[in-house]
Amino acid sequence: MGSVTIRNLDDAVKEGARLSAAKHGRSLEAELRALLERTYAPAGIDADHVRNAAGDDWVRDLIAIAGGADMTLPPRLNKVSRRETFGAD
Repeated sequence: MGSVTIRNLDDAVKEGARLSAAKHGRSLEAELRALLERTYAPAGIDADHVRNAAGDDWVRDLIAIAGGADMTLPPRLNKVSRRETFGAD
């Protein structure tokens, strides 16, 4: 992830952003991040959803954002007939 520093920002602009952040219940940084994502993220990407996704959902979303993936999965060598319970005697 990149970071940005903004210098010489008018105090009134900063105050307006701070008030907007408070209204939305988030920090100034989170408010400005949301503004930048809404404004500049490629069409069809829900940045909050991608940021909060995990596991399979995260991978599926990244593949969708990239426009798909062409993958051939190798066959499984060992077939599991039952679920193992570790620690059970």
